[in-house]
Parts: sequence; structure tokens; C-alpha cells
Amino acid sequence: MGRAKLFLFAILFALLSAGPYPAVRAAETTGALSLSEAIREAQGKNPEITFLRERLQSMRARANQAPYLEDPEISLQTWAVPLSNPTNLSRADSNMIGIRQKVPFFGKLGLKEKISLQEAKMAEEELRAKEREIISKVKMTYADLFLAQKMIEINREQLEIMRAISRATEARYQVGRVTQQDVFKALLEQSEIMNQLILAEEERRASEVRLNSLLNRSPQIPIEAPGELAVPEPSLTLPDLEQAALTDRPEIRRAEQGIARAERIYDLADKNRKFPDFMLGWDYSWMPTEMTKNRYQAMVNITIPFSPWTIGRRNYEVEEALAENRAAKAELDAAKNMTLREIGESLAKVRAGKRSVELYREGLLSQADLSFRAAMAAYQTGRVEFVNLLEAQRALREARMGYFRAQVGLVQNLAELERIVGKELP
Repeated sequence: MGRAKLFLFAILFALLSAGPYPAVRAAETTGALSLSEAIREAQGKNPEITFLRERLQSMRARANQAPYLEDPEISLQTWAVPLSNPTNLSRADSNMIGIRQKVPFFGKLGLKEKISLQEAKMAEEELRAKEREIISKVKMTYADLFLAQKMIEINREQLEIMRAISRATEARYQVGRVTQQDVFKALLEQSEIMNQLILAEEERRASEVRLNSLLNRSPQIPIEAPGELAVPEPSLTLPDLEQAALTDRPEIRRAEQGIARAERIYDLADKNRKFPDFMLGWDYSWMPTEMTKNRYQAMVNITIPFSPWTIGRRNYEVEEALAENRAAKAELDAAKNMTLREIGESLAKVRAGKRSVELYREGLLSQADLSFRAAMAAYQTGRVEFVNLLEAQRALREARMGYFRAQVGLVQNLAELERIVGKELP
């Protein structure tokens, strides 16, 4: 009897010392990976970001090529060389060297350069969108890792408490104070907590693998779980978020660049339909068999884009450009519509998450803690059944887990909202 009381009082003292809120251990600094470090590493090493960054450099280099003319051509000709002496050019009627250069109509090269620059800007916005996506995933995965670690800590703590309760219950059973069914219930509860602990450890390992993947590390590298999770509380209003997203979201900016690109494509197609291109040439001729041996020739070739057998193709190029322009405008409208919808949904989740965290802090945690203390005291004096103690213990465990789930949910919803808006929220 005295042994059972000792176990019960030890459990009650431990809970009273812990306070009404779940203990949050300080993060160990040795080897710990902070969220800011994880984000910087992902920005520098994530293969998806690296791919888009290198593609952007490629497109910028392509844009820098656009204002240049095509390579000139050198022409070498010799006419009427006697077959009886084919290597004696001094007996040829004419030996000629010339140069040829294709020259587009005024303004066409400039339009090609603008089109290439717009494509590079679109690639830049695509890179920014991917960076925001990866940062959001890092924050979410980092929060998952924190949550899994907290689930492990809570389940281990509850397992130790349950083992002590189980030993105390066995002692009470030996003296006939409780039934054997209470002993079995205590053992079953231990098994349930152990199962939850296994699932939490599995989730922690899975979160490590996901985070390592985002950082382009080996999946087997262990990551020290954060001891604390900063929960930002930005001041958010729907009009401000909508304005910020319409201004800063990369997907919208990319669609805007797409419209500018489509307009330049139309301008170029219209010029190609109306104005010719040129081939300029100059030749020097040496005619050894003539009295005037040194001569030159000049040439200008002009394309005819509006010829009856080519004008149809040019007209279809213009039609294609107009359709692409309409498609680009529709893409912008769709991006704006999607953004406003996502902001409304995400902001609702953030506000609900903030209320949930506040509810746990202001009442649920303390109520669950007080309920368990009362059940422990009543069970010790025999005023309540063992099942009531189990229910109070489960409620306390769920309240602590629910508090951290609410924290993590809020952090993840804020990360998603930042991705939608396209920047960090103040």
C-alpha cells in the first residue's frame, strides 16, 4: 500500500513541478541546424533552383546574341580557266573575291533582342517562384521535424508516467484495492503509447529525409531537431496581402512579362510581313586576259515578303502572334484569379491557426493539466475509477500534442501564405 502511494505521489509531484504548459527544451547549439541556415543552404544547393539559375544564365547569354548580325560570307570564284592548264589562274577570264552580309530591315534586330530579354525575365521570375516554393517546403519540413521530435518527447514522458501508474496499479491489485482489469488497461495504455512513439520516430526520420533532399544532402545525414520553433505573428490584412501579391508574386510578374513578349512577337511578325530583308555584297575581280584587269561589283538583294506565294505564311505568323498575345493575357488573368483565391483560403487558415494556439495557451493546456492532477488525487484516495484516470491522462497527452500541432500548423500556413504572396511577411 505504501509503495503504491509513493509511486502516485512521485508522479503527481513531477507534473506539479512541470507547470501547466508543456516544457520546451532549449536547442543544443552543437550541430544544430537553424531554419535560416537551412533556407540559405537550400537556396545555394537545391538542384531545382540550380537548374533554373543556370537556365537563366543561358537565356541571358542568348539575349545578348540577339543584336548581332549573322556571320558574313566570303565568296571566291574563278571563271573560264583552261582545262588544259587548270591551275594557271593568270589565263582565267576572271578571278573574283567578294563578301556577302545579310541585313534585316531596320528595327527587326531590336525586336528580336527585346523578345529574348523578355524570355530571360520570364525565366528570372520562374526562378524566383521556385525559390519561394523551396523556401516554403523547407519551413514546412523543418516544422514537421520539430513536431515529430515533440511527439517523441511527449510520448516518452507519458510512457514513463504510465509505467509508474502501472506499477502502482499492480501494487494496489495485490492488496485488493483495484481489479485485474485495471492492470490490463494500464498495460494496454502503455502499448498504445509505445505504438505512438514508434510512429513519431518514423515521422521524424521521414522529415529528416525530406529536409536532406531539399538541401541536396545524402538522405542518411542526421539532423538535430530544433528545440524551439519560432512562431511569427505578422499583422495581416486581406487588402494588403492582395496588393502585395499582385505586385510581387513571381507567377504574376512572369505572366506580365509574357504579355510584353507576345506584343514584341506580334510587332516582329508584322514587320516581317511588310518589310523586306537585304543581302549586301561587294566583289573585287582580277581579269588577266582583259585590258582593264581590276574591276569591282556591288550587289543588293531584297526579299519580297508580300509575294503571292509567301504572303500566306506571313499572315499566319501574325495570326499566331495575336493568339499568343490573347493567351498571355488570359494566363495573367488566371494567375491573378488563382492568387486572390489562394490568399483568401490561406489567410483563413492562418487566422484559425492563431486562434487555436491562443486557445491552447489560455485554457486547454491548463485545464487538461488540472484535470489530470485532480484525477490522480482522487484515484489515490479511491474516489474515482482507474478508467477516469486513464481518460484524464489521455486528455493531457492530447492537449500537449494538440498545442504543438497547432503551432506547426500555423507556421506551415504562414509559409504557404508567403509563397502565395511572393515574399517574406513582416
